[in-house]
Amino acid sequence: MDLTTGGLRAATVTMVLAAAACSGPALVESSANAVTIRYDAADGIDEATQLARKACAARHQTARLRTTSNFGLIERYAHFDCV
Repeated sequence: MDLTTGGLRAATVTMVLAAAACSGPALVESSANAVTIRYDAADGIDEATQLARKACAARHQTARLRTTSNFGLIERYAHFDCV
C-alpha cells in the first residue's frame, strides 16, 4: 500500500462517517409495540420523537418515550413504546 492509496482510503472512510453522522434520525428497530430511533446530538431527541410518532401512527398508535441510550458523543438511541 502506498501513501496515496492509504490517504485516499482514509479520506473515503472520513466522508462516509461524516455522512452517516449527518444523515438525521433513522428507524433501526420496529415491532408491533415499540420502535427504536438512532439519532445524534445535532438531530436531538425532538426529531427522533417525530420519527417515532410517524412510525407508531402508521399502526394507529401513539409514541411514548421509554428510555434513551448514549454510545459516545455521536451515537444515541431512543426507545419508544407504541401505545
